[in-house]
Amino acid sequence: MIMDGRPLDSNTILVVDDSPTNLAVVVDYLSSEQCRVLTAESAQSAINRLQYVIPDLILLDVMMPEMDGFELCRILKSHPLHRSIPVIFLTAKSEHEDIIEGFRSGGVDYVTKPFKEEELTMRIRTHLDLKNARNKIEEYARSVEDKNRRLTELLDEKNEFIGVATHDLKNPLSVLVLALDLLKIKIGAKNLLEIQPVIDQMSKTIIKMTSLVSKLLEINKLDVGRFDLFPEDANVVPVCNEVVLQNRSKAESKGIRLEWTPPDAPLIAHVDRNALSQVVENLVSNAIKYSPADTVIKCRLYETDSSHELPALIVADRKIRFEVQDHGPGIKEEEKLKVFQRFAKTSNRPTGGETSNGLGLSIARRLIREMRGDIGFVSTVGEGSTFYYEMPFPKQDGNGDAE
Repeated sequence: MIMDGRPLDSNTILVVDDSPTNLAVVVDYLSSEQCRVLTAESAQSAINRLQYVIPDLILLDVMMPEMDGFELCRILKSHPLHRSIPVIFLTAKSEHEDIIEGFRSGGVDYVTKPFKEEELTMRIRTHLDLKNARNKIEEYARSVEDKNRRLTELLDEKNEFIGVATHDLKNPLSVLVLALDLLKIKIGAKNLLEIQPVIDQMSKTIIKMTSLVSKLLEINKLDVGRFDLFPEDANVVPVCNEVVLQNRSKAESKGIRLEWTPPDAPLIAHVDRNALSQVVENLVSNAIKYSPADTVIKCRLYETDSSHELPALIVADRKIRFEVQDHGPGIKEEEKLKVFQRFAKTSNRPTGGETSNGLGLSIARRLIREMRGDIGFVSTVGEGSTFYYEMPFPKQDGNGDAE
């Protein structure tokens, strides 16, 4: 084991002994080791301490009134939060049976009294090293498990993608072929108006195919890590303003009023402008897609604060929030978990015959998370939904400038 005399800094050690003199001796020994030392003069006092702090190691006296060290150790090892804490017994008893009992109760080592400072610190350091090694192994195991789970999910999604893509592309292609055949028959018609509906159908079909293929390509790029983001400290006001204004005519064509007043002051966030534009486009176009005529969609962009009325994430730092509030049908409680899932669709249907492939919000969530932001929604059936994203302000340096 490592015995290089380095201090035990950044570690917390709990010393349990009913003798104030012994406690003082151990604390004095550890005073030069730059570690945090906590003390308890009884088993119950130690239990009370452990309700508020989880030490890295416990030095535990064996002979104590009311409850001895062996019994306290068994109690600690029965608790999931405490069972991994190494316990070293401090004891004047050196009989073979007592040593065996200490190990059976869950202790990892013992030091007989009176002990030497060097021996005590070396044993502490040894078991802290072992504990840290175990923690790293467990962390690595969890990481491998998470990666395996993610790979399984990706494989399932890939299989689902193949099935959905085949189904969604088959019908549009059939319609396109039929439309082309009809166009050939009608091409000789004297009046162009006769073939206009066919041309319109072709256009809608091509738009649907293009949208689906584009989103599938974006999903694939995100999955394989080929979707390059170039975040920078940027004013998000013009990005949001441009997207909202571009969607205003679409809303008006459905008899929907799109309310939007951009902030006068700039709002700076660390974002990729193109990715953010895509997120805003998705939120605004979705609201238009599912809103009925003669309703209002409100778009807002502002700095969050704790007095905001709508439910939101706890604001620990300053954040920029963009939200789109509609008065559509709302989302059923049992369908809310599906909203950001790939290919998942709710029972709501577009109000103007628009297409929906269940990919837009999934992509938006991935993009926002890649930029260290949050995305979510609140919705009530019959009252509408509010979708939003939140981005943290750039970190400030000591002069108040963004880093």
